[in-house]
Amino acid sequence: MSAPGASAGRPEPEPPAPPSTAARLADLALAVPVTSRGVGLAFAAVALLIAGWTWGYPELAAVGAAAALACVAAASVIAARPRLEVERGLSPDRVSVGDSATVALTIRNTGRWRSVNARTVDAYGAPGKDPRRVAVPLARLRPGKSAGASYPIRAERRGVVDAGPLSIGKRDLLGLAATAGNFGPTARLWIHPRLHLLGRTPDGLARSLEGTADKVEQGSLTFHALREYVIGDELRHVHWRTSARIGKLMVKEHLDTSLPTVAIAVDDRPESWPRPEPFEAACEAAYSVLTACFRAEYHAALVPASGATVSGAGRDSYGDLLAELAPDATDTLASYVARLSAAKYGDTLVWITGTEPPTDRLAVLKRAYPTVIAVHLAEGLATSATLAGGVPTIRAADGEQFAAAWNNGGTRL
Repeated sequence: MSAPGASAGRPEPEPPAPPSTAARLADLALAVPVTSRGVGLAFAAVALLIAGWTWGYPELAAVGAAAALACVAAASVIAARPRLEVERGLSPDRVSVGDSATVALTIRNTGRWRSVNARTVDAYGAPGKDPRRVAVPLARLRPGKSAGASYPIRAERRGVVDAGPLSIGKRDLLGLAATAGNFGPTARLWIHPRLHLLGRTPDGLARSLEGTADKVEQGSLTFHALREYVIGDELRHVHWRTSARIGKLMVKEHLDTSLPTVAIAVDDRPESWPRPEPFEAACEAAYSVLTACFRAEYHAALVPASGATVSGAGRDSYGDLLAELAPDATDTLASYVARLSAAKYGDTLVWITGTEPPTDRLAVLKRAYPTVIAVHLAEGLATSATLAGGVPTIRAADGEQFAAAWNNGGTRL
């Protein structure tokens, strides 16, 4: 009786033949990353087994069998993937150019039976670029035991560096097969621009009711916004009517209008930076001005043309944005100026560019910002602080020369 679904009168299909030795070795080569030496030995084993069996030479067959056993042994060694837990620490996780950070690794063998004896390599570098590799010694790590290692990262250039994951490679004694695996998390290091100390900060100006720009009285607090109550806030600042309406305690946040609000506009459009080196100086200049504002307890905003804006945050947030900044903004100059004019991020604007400052555009910005300072950074540019189109303009070739011009009165022309 034929099986259900089979056509009557047709012979039963023959069972498939068992895979040959060559097929098994080919499948093994696909499952295990075999080295060129392993591939050569596998083909030699097949050839010797066939020759010894066909021509009746048991010696050749014995040598072929030994070679095949070596391949199987290599596969068994590589197939046992280690079980590891990797903890990674990065201290500090934010540095300036020229400083160093330390990566600390703790590796624990969570396996029950096998010790780990493998080549361990950690890598670090900027995302999308070839990383640097550091050998981490890991010899005979017994089950349940831990090993620690550390290495330094030198902050040579502004940017972002990703450390990890930890790569572990295994190779059998004969070098026939090798494999690798990644373990543990990664950690990110932000390299902030080089800092230059500035001795001057812009004067605080505000629009008066008559439309002129005057210095404001010291200690004049004004209402700024409502925010949710946090432990430590004074109850006399609670806005009870709003709190009753929304069911949460809301407090009034005040702003000292006697302190200037400085907006740093970094023109990070590619046409403003024909060469990359002056853009590094621009980030140094922006970071130095921001740090001077924080030291004087000024409110500051960082507004690049690329659109990522930081305002009223901690110093690390500004440094992180500058670390990630690149001259690749797609915004046009007209739309960038329009955004700065509409938002009015402060009363003082510091415009940083790598080409001749657009005096006509800056004149438009003076309607929204009582004080506008232009900074022009380019290679070979003589250090100077002059008035250009009624705008104080600082010219310098690098961050250090910018700081010298700024401290010598470049903001008070």
